[in-house]
Amino acid sequence: MEREMPDKSVVVNLNQFERSRRAQLSAEALTILHGSRDLLIEGATRALTRQTDAMENALLAMAERAPLLETRNSYFDAQGILNRQANELLSACKDAYCTTFSDFAMTLDKDKKSASPELSELSLMDEQDFEITLAIDKATARMHFNCAEELVALDARVARLLDRTELSEKDNPLGPRKLCEAMLDGMASLQLDQNIRVVLLNQFDLVLTTELAQIYQSINRYLIDSGILPDLKGGTKSHTRHSPSASDSAVVASSAGNDMFKLFEQLAGGPGRAGGGGVGGGGGAGLPGFSLLDSLGQLQSGAMMLPGGVRFELPLLEASTIQNVLRSLQQSPVMQAASPLDAVLVDAVAMLFDVVFDEASIPDHLKAQIARLQIPVLKAAMLDRNFFSQSNHPVRRMLDAIATLAVHLPETEAGNARLEAISEIVSRVLENFEKDIAVFDAAATELEAMGAQLEDTLEETVDAGLQQDIDQIKRAERAELAPVIVHDFVNRALKDQPVEEVVREFLRRDWAQLLTLDYVNEGEQGAHFNSHVETMRELVWSVQPKVDMDARLMLVRILPGLLKRLREGTAEIELPQKLYDRFFATLVILHANAVRPNTQPVPLPDITPEEIDEIAAQAEAEAPPDTAAPLAAEEPSAPEYEDEFTLRARALNKGDWVEFHYDDGTFRWARLGWISGIRNTYLFSDQDGMNSFSISLLRLADKLRRGEAVLVERKSITESAFGKLMNLFRQKLGHG
Repeated sequence: MEREMPDKSVVVNLNQFERSRRAQLSAEALTILHGSRDLLIEGATRALTRQTDAMENALLAMAERAPLLETRNSYFDAQGILNRQANELLSACKDAYCTTFSDFAMTLDKDKKSASPELSELSLMDEQDFEITLAIDKATARMHFNCAEELVALDARVARLLDRTELSEKDNPLGPRKLCEAMLDGMASLQLDQNIRVVLLNQFDLVLTTELAQIYQSINRYLIDSGILPDLKGGTKSHTRHSPSASDSAVVASSAGNDMFKLFEQLAGGPGRAGGGGVGGGGGAGLPGFSLLDSLGQLQSGAMMLPGGVRFELPLLEASTIQNVLRSLQQSPVMQAASPLDAVLVDAVAMLFDVVFDEASIPDHLKAQIARLQIPVLKAAMLDRNFFSQSNHPVRRMLDAIATLAVHLPETEAGNARLEAISEIVSRVLENFEKDIAVFDAAATELEAMGAQLEDTLEETVDAGLQQDIDQIKRAERAELAPVIVHDFVNRALKDQPVEEVVREFLRRDWAQLLTLDYVNEGEQGAHFNSHVETMRELVWSVQPKVDMDARLMLVRILPGLLKRLREGTAEIELPQKLYDRFFATLVILHANAVRPNTQPVPLPDITPEEIDEIAAQAEAEAPPDTAAPLAAEEPSAPEYEDEFTLRARALNKGDWVEFHYDDGTFRWARLGWISGIRNTYLFSDQDGMNSFSISLLRLADKLRRGEAVLVERKSITESAFGKLMNLFRQKLGHG
């Protein structure tokens, strides 16, 4: 057992000294850690600041739909906090995170293990603590799901920085859990109610779920630049939304390609069996004097002559044929004369095309064009080993570019014209390729330019074609929010103001109609809406007692314009004549009383609530019918719960493609053109951007859940194929 040293002892306890020394971070590591901290919290607060208005609108919409009064009040209170104290709130969250981070750095002990709690330390969690814990777990899980690839790399790099063998996600000071806990601490410092904190955390979570991946990427780049695991190659998870940097991809691809070629050599019987003359140079156990690579040139243009005068030719590939002719080559007498390594390469490229032909996302008419390239691709693979190691190899770029164009080939005249253009490029490669890989490079560049141009054209077409639908959806959303928004503006204008009830009733009953129309037509930033809000505030000020000469002179100056705007506004909502006459008559008396506060005020004309209701009912009966275009019918209800499919739907961005499947066995591709930030409505268009349809977030998630919708990943078809190919060859070696 370790003994404590006396206070005045000059003997140094080496165990205690070593633990103390190891617990201290180096100045360089601490600087890097603080730099990473700043990138995280600054990026998060910037993202939240940008989305403050969107979060307010979402909370108002949720409050309108909330069935319980307590829940509705929590949404309204949270919206009010964002409206009035957004900067203070985010600053408090930032300070809380920095404080937590500083405590972590000061008390860091790499050898400290978290011990299991004693039974005496265990206690039941109360309901409030449970709700907070549940909110943190939910937010953390969503963020972690969307940043899985980035966080695996980040955990490894922070562990290296802290000189640990490993680091759990919960212990990473840059992880989502620490960020969520700090944000709740910041909210608590403002004395916010727990329900409001949970509501705000959920809103922050929805924003950061789509923003954190990019922030974590920047932190990883910063750590790489600082020399923290710059050559990290393992431990990352596939994540379809984020692609690695070009340099990282090249390193990983090169390693995978070299590993693959080693597998080829093992299958061929070792590197010594390759013979001279390069990768496809023949040799080994092949027939002396026979070169498969040279013979492929003859095979590409027609028939080839084998030693002994045997003639061989491959099946004819037409523009509509999907056939793996390399399988026919494998079963031909040609392979009896080829070297073992050549035979393995033919098998590898044949398997590559098998995988491509099995890819469901590529339509058959496009697979037929890829099928025409089998012999040239085999020649290129035998000529250039980099085909297996470089993801940006010209041949692979060309195959990927063709596959990517699948979404731009609808069964229309335009789609057929594009397919014909692809066919012409493939034909040029077939005619011109002998040994110069640059032929593929030129074709890949042309195909990539075609894809970029089609994307840009489709973007313009979709933006123009969807505008009317977007305006209609936005108008419908504003119509839902208008009562809440207008009610809030009127209440703020009247709050703590000594105003006669007749003015209050006019603003709440009549002027609110005008503000509602303005909000539905233009939104909160509209010129008419803001002008009429200002008129409302001037009206409230104008009828209050004016105790000094300056205020009276100000009233005289603004009164003509105020009355003009009030008359125009009441005319716009077609205020019944009796109510119009009575209000303006009352207004004359109120303004007269306002400028002579010390004298006996003139009494206001009386009007009973029954009279007002009668006049309003009569005016409503005489109003013309509403001829506005009806909105689309409501979609069938979908389950309201969060799962991986809801997260996938939330992660979609403008320009992403989804494949929708129907009961009759047909399917169609649709491109996401716009997402509503209030009702979470997704607006899709077809492959030419001519037809559109909308679907709610919950309904889209339900279709993903049922398999009625499938996300179209814009991934490299060759990279995916090479991954499957490597597994197949490893299985072969394992069986061997």
